[in-house]
Amino acid sequence: MARIYVPANAELLRTLAGTGELKPVSAVRTVTSWLRREAPGADEEDLEYTAFADAALASLPLLPGGAPRRIVVSADVPDDRVAEHADGTAADFDGVVALKRVAAFHADDAAAAAEVARALASDEPDLDAVEAHVLDWYAPSEIQDFLAALD
Repeated sequence: MARIYVPANAELLRTLAGTGELKPVSAVRTVTSWLRREAPGADEEDLEYTAFADAALASLPLLPGGAPRRIVVSADVPDDRVAEHADGTAADFDGVVALKRVAAFHADDAAAAAEVARALASDEPDLDAVEAHVLDWYAPSEIQDFLAALD
């Protein structure tokens, strides 16, 4: 099994909640061979955080205006469905992520969402300010409650 981090937004999360499946709309992120070569002394948790953080940044182009929230869906999928890119943490994922494969999802809180909105509205976004916010962790069973709180 491979742990993938799927860049997402609220609409994709709604689809996951409604259909029980999520089709990534861009490359997923994962701990790749390239990342292991680039960080030979890093432990697995650090490598996973790097891939996760890359997924959070990759979610920015998926966000609408207003007070958007970066969302990352963490899932465990069969290794043979993940094809690593040559460098970085990006990978192609063949198929859909079933809700039963989701380990957790992560999302910005309201304060972070305001920072993300400012960054997206700027001609020169301050990505360091965005990245300073750590995404909150949610169990898959909390998707409906999270989405209801957004409305």
